[in-house]
Amino acid sequence: MASFFTSVVSWLLVVPAAFCIVGTIFSFIKNESWWVRGFDFPRIQMLVLILFSAIILYFFNEIKIIKYVLWGSLLIALCFHSWVIFPYSKFASKDVIDVVNLKNSKASVSVLVSNVLMDNRKTEKLKALIKRENPDIIFLLETDQWWADEMDYLKQEYPHHLLKPKDNTYGLLFYSKKEPVKLDFNYFVQDDVPSVVATLKLDNDKEETFDFYGVHPRPPAPKEAKTTVPRDAELVLVGKEIQKKDVPTIVAGDFNDVAWSHTSRLFRRLGNLLDPRIGRGMYSTFHADYSLLRWPLDHIFHSDEFQIISIKKLEHVDSDHFPIFIDLAYVPHEKHKQDEAKPEDDDHEEAERKVKKAEVDSTTAL
Repeated sequence: MASFFTSVVSWLLVVPAAFCIVGTIFSFIKNESWWVRGFDFPRIQMLVLILFSAIILYFFNEIKIIKYVLWGSLLIALCFHSWVIFPYSKFASKDVIDVVNLKNSKASVSVLVSNVLMDNRKTEKLKALIKRENPDIIFLLETDQWWADEMDYLKQEYPHHLLKPKDNTYGLLFYSKKEPVKLDFNYFVQDDVPSVVATLKLDNDKEETFDFYGVHPRPPAPKEAKTTVPRDAELVLVGKEIQKKDVPTIVAGDFNDVAWSHTSRLFRRLGNLLDPRIGRGMYSTFHADYSLLRWPLDHIFHSDEFQIISIKKLEHVDSDHFPIFIDLAYVPHEKHKQDEAKPEDDDHEEAERKVKKAEVDSTTAL
C-alpha cells in the first residue's frame, strides 16, 4: 500500500511539467477559443512554473526516460517563452528611441490611459494623478454614467471631449486639450463596443495633425466572448485603416491582449506602428491587485514620427488596471530613423480572414 501511495505521489510530480508543455504547444495552435488563447498571456508565470516543474521532476523516479524527455521538453519551452518576452526586457534594443533634443521637436503629445473598473466608486486617486501628470489627452475606459458625472469637472481644462458612458463595461470618456479636426466614435465590429477615432491638431495654432484611436475590444473570456474573433477583428481593422492613411498616429487603450501575442504583432505590422515598451520593460497594467498574475493589457502604440520623452506605469487607482502614461515628441524630420513594423507576406490575407470570420460569427462567438 505504501509503495502504491509513493508511486501515485511520484506521478503527480509530472503534472506541472505536463501542463507547461501542453500550454506551450497551444501557443502554436491557431485556435480562437478563449481558453486556448489564454495561454498567450502568462509568459513570465509560465517561466516560473517551468523552473519549478524542472526542480520537482528530480524526485520522479518511476520511469527515468520519461523524466529526461520531460526535462528536455521543459528546456525547449523555457527557451521559447524567454524568446517571446525578451524584447520587453531592458536587455533588448529599443523600438522607440529617446528624443535627443526636445527643442528640435515640433510639438509634443502626452496621453494618459486608465481602465477605471466600472463598479469602482473611488475617484480621489485618479483625480490626483490626472492633476499631477497634466496630460494633453485623457482616455478613460469602463465608464458608466456615474463616472461621466464624476469626471465632468475635466471639461473646464479639457474643452474638447467625446463621451460615451455605457453600463456594459465598454463606456469611453475622451478628453483633449488638443483641438480636434475630427472627433467621433466608430463601431468596428460590434454595435455595443465603441472606439474613439479622432484627428487632432498637434499645435492648436498650426495645421499639422495626428490621428488618435482609442480602443477597448471585447476580451476573450467565459462571460464576454467564447473566442478571440471580435477582439482580433477590431485590432486588424484599426491596423488596416492606419496603413491606408499613412499619417502620424497614436493608438491607445485596453487591448485585452498582450503585446507579444500573434494578433497584437499582426496589428502593429498592418499599421506600421512602434511599441515603446520594447527595450524598456513590460509595464504590466493588469491585474493591479495580484502581482503574481500580472501582464501588459493597456497599450500605447504610435507611428515613427514620434519619439519618447517618457513612459511610465502609474500607481494604483482602486481599479484592477494600473493607468499608463506616455509623453511623445513629434519629430517628423526624423521619420524612418526608427524601424517601424512592416507587414509580412501573408499578413493581409490573414487580416481579411479574421475580418470575414467576424462578419459571420462575431455575435455567435459571444
